[in-house]
Amino acid sequence: MQHNNTLLAVLLLALGYLSPASGALQQVPVGEIKKSLVCLCDCNMTVEACEGSMACQSAEKLTGEAAGYIEQGMNQEAVLATFIKKYGEHILAAPTKRGFNLTAWVLPFAAIIVAGLGIIVVLRRWVRQQQSQETQPKLKNVGKDDKSPYAEKLDEVLHYLD
Repeated sequence: MQHNNTLLAVLLLALGYLSPASGALQQVPVGEIKKSLVCLCDCNMTVEACEGSMACQSAEKLTGEAAGYIEQGMNQEAVLATFIKKYGEHILAAPTKRGFNLTAWVLPFAAIIVAGLGIIVVLRRWVRQQQSQETQPKLKNVGKDDKSPYAEKLDEVLHYLD
């Protein structure tokens, strides 16, 4: 009976720890949000990098705002959505992966693939052209009046053998 009570207590503790209502599981570190935001001081660095390299008031302000939103119980997506509403989409360090911004994610890879295929096509044509030139006999058009010294000698030998 005591074994069952201990097992039940451990199970309830584990369930309480892992439940979605527990704040420990939903708590987002401020550092994750700071990596996702660009500083407003025109340094073109993330808030985390700007705060680490310079004494920037913008980075400190954004960090404070992010910490406040997390204390209110917001998850990372909600915090980032709030920043987008307040400052615009340019606050994000990376473009969103939907809508027109999807081209920023797809276009570089598509360009690499198209360029690679173009290089393959050009190389294959070049190799085929080189192979066809090597297989064609490289004979001169020798006419009756235009005999080489070897052709004349061959004619003499053949005439002698007849």
